Amino acid sequence: MGKDEEINKFVKAIEQSFEGLNPKTNWPLNGAQIDSYFDIDEGLDMYYRIKKLRETKTTKEISDMLPAPDVIRIFLQHNAIIGLKVAKKLRIDEISTEDRTDYTLFLFDILREKVKGDIFCLDGKNSLLDKEEVKEILNSTKWDLIEDMQDKRKISFLTVMGNNVVYTTLFDTYMTGGFYLHGPYDASEKFGTGAILVVRDYHDLCPKTLWPDLEMPYKKLKILAIYKNLDLKINFVNHPITKDSIGDKLIAYKIYLDDKEITLNKIDELTELFHKVSSTQTKRVNAWNDLDKVRMGAKIAFYLFKDFREKMGDNWIPENEIEHTIEKFGDEFIKESAFKENEIPDLEHWKRIFDPRDDYF
Repeated sequence: MGKDEEINKFVKAIEQSFEGLNPKTNWPLNGAQIDSYFDIDEGLDMYYRIKKLRETKTTKEISDMLPAPDVIRIFLQHNAIIGLKVAKKLRIDEISTEDRTDYTLFLFDILREKVKGDIFCLDGKNSLLDKEEVKEILNSTKWDLIEDMQDKRKISFLTVMGNNVVYTTLFDTYMTGGFYLHGPYDASEKFGTGAILVVRDYHDLCPKTLWPDLEMPYKKLKILAIYKNLDLKINFVNHPITKDSIGDKLIAYKIYLDDKEITLNKIDELTELFHKVSSTQTKRVNAWNDLDKVRMGAKIAFYLFKDFREKMGDNWIPENEIEHTIEKFGDEFIKESAFKENEIPDLEHWKRIFDPRDDYF
């Protein structure tokens, strides 16, 4: 595949992801309102780190140092490209369009190391498992079968509350840093025609580094769900796309809490805990002023690559630089990036802003 063709596919994935998306609904602020305070810092930091690593390490070795593919995708849809464009526009750093494009293509290579299928999810799948891994899960799991609508409701409520925990601890725009969907995988060999496996991986339920007093006793939750005759797609930004009622199509499941199987009897207690935690988080963040929301948003963005930076022997967040920007500009970027009534950018804006070949910003 040629370079332009690959970038065109990425731009197509961005277009599909932003169709119907209303950034005004992002909580607690929209992505631009938060990112504008550190887009250059994060963009340049990651660019030069990876550039240095490419001198001595293979793509596979660098990939192994980096977080999950859906975190890389978050970075691509936030500051990987935009941060470099802003730095060039403000003459802070003159990274050329060619170098920016080469860097973007390398990030695609990183995704290719981590993903088993289409890295852009244009086929409607986020394939993190290969066929043999899926087969092993299907055949070795002692599946719990759905017996009635009450079972389906319990699983649905748990899913919603799990989403809310991550939503309120990692914010809307960085949510896959704590939770991502993958699949759908073909499960017809085990469960018959039209059966699919979808995995919900809540891999960071308790980010104590960000929230030291978070009252969450569990670190992770994984829900393996088998659906029958569900038309479900997952796009580049990890949003599920379907016109069907997902819960109604559930036929079997298996839930792991901190790697231990749990039964349906545990779900009510867990759902109540998740509801309590997310409600507390919502009230806490809503009580903050907007600049404090920006401070935490910046911390979350850098937290997603915490392990990567620490593997390189460095502090994981440049707090002084971010605070300097906040003190210098106050709420200027928050006001500038607020979407007014009927002023949401069209798809052409999003396609151009994320295209590394285009200096548009």
